[in-house]
Amino acid sequence: MRLPRPFVTGELQTRLLRALAGSLTFSLLALVVSALPGPAVSMETVVVEDRLILSGPVVDGDIQRFDTALAQNPGVKTVVLRNSWGGHVMSGYRIGERIRELGLSTAVSGHCVSSCSRIFLGGKERRFSSDLPLERTFVGFHSHYDANGKVNQRLVERLNLGPWIQKYSDGKADPELVGRWISIELNTGMVAFMHPDTRTPFRTDKTFFCQGRESNRPLGCSTVSATALDMGVVTDLTLVRIPDR
Repeated sequence: MRLPRPFVTGELQTRLLRALAGSLTFSLLALVVSALPGPAVSMETVVVEDRLILSGPVVDGDIQRFDTALAQNPGVKTVVLRNSWGGHVMSGYRIGERIRELGLSTAVSGHCVSSCSRIFLGGKERRFSSDLPLERTFVGFHSHYDANGKVNQRLVERLNLGPWIQKYSDGKADPELVGRWISIELNTGMVAFMHPDTRTPFRTDKTFFCQGRESNRPLGCSTVSATALDMGVVTDLTLVRIPDR
């Protein structure tokens, strides 16, 4: 359903996405996102105790907003990534690199996909959080894509996506698996890493590999045995409590 343009402001769009994110599959949510008009809004920043919580789409200019938030809140120790499907390519790289430069930790709350996953990987220490159900909590990686949603191999090579992931996983990421996920043809595909305590029907592995055509992503996708800990996606399996929940 397409909502009338005059009634979908950036703020309302953000609220709608948050309300829908908890109940829709990856593929259905992607359709809803594409149907919502209106300008992109930056990641929302909220500081609670020593946590900087970032949520929503990643857009151009978010690195400057991130730096401003840290300058105004010098006590921040952990950056929480909450329910973001990603967005602007370079902002994901730059924020992730800045987090590592500053020695901050990261935690994932809900889903964190695409450029959000590069922000997450910047954490010196990286963990899952306990504030949302684990079956809705995952870090999703894929490639770089063109305006038609097809893999942009030239951009992948120019930005050294594979070596960047290898570096920021502290050298733990399996090059063969990374090579597979940065070659996923469609931007609706991904490899999704979940906590091992996640309850998934009839599955023992908690890493899902989606080509992008599956009807129920990520839980309806095939699995691989490499874990988030094996691949350096997280540094330990202790669940972090987010104090706003």
